[in-house]
Amino acid sequence: MAAGYDNTTWFYESLSKVVFGQAQVKAQEYFLNQIKPQSNLLIIGGGTGQILESINRLHHSGLNIAYVEISPKMMALSRKRNIGQNKVEFITDDIARITFTHKFDVVITAFLFDNFSNDALASIFPQIDKWVKQGGIWLNTDFQLTGPLWQKLMLKSMYLFFKLMKAVKVTKLPNTRKVFEQYGYHQTNEKLYYGSFIAARVYTRSSRNLNC
Repeated sequence: MAAGYDNTTWFYESLSKVVFGQAQVKAQEYFLNQIKPQSNLLIIGGGTGQILESINRLHHSGLNIAYVEISPKMMALSRKRNIGQNKVEFITDDIARITFTHKFDVVITAFLFDNFSNDALASIFPQIDKWVKQGGIWLNTDFQLTGPLWQKLMLKSMYLFFKLMKAVKVTKLPNTRKVFEQYGYHQTNEKLYYGSFIAARVYTRSSRNLNC
């Protein structure tokens, strides 16, 4: 997975706004209304923690959130966010090393899987999947390639930049949609941003595909 975003902490949000405007933020926020009161949430790769404040605007209390971020500096920023009266467990670690004894109603992964190779995604996905309740939802937001050359050039530039910053090790997107389908998730909604380069999707956990 990601090498770590400590070196980018001080400019990460500013760079996002310069390049994408509010597209990344809006994409992450769009389906947060799917979260029901009193839910248990798992947020993986929370970055600077802006999503915690977005959630707080919809649910000021009653949520139990496990917030996982591998970068200590990103986590330091996340801890300063206004979480209202929601309960948040901040976990600074690689998701591959974490174990939970309970399941979650909602899993949120935003701009996380673009840090993974196909092999790494295939390895970590079943671990996350086992923490999702039957009938639970998974909100996934990430980049995608839909054909235009500008998307390919932008993605290549992004990977090159963050590789130089020692934040990523990969150079191309994994086939995320295929893995969701493989594990029995059904896409129930979608919202596209930035010329379809950014996709926010809602997946529902039904029965697991026995061929996984």
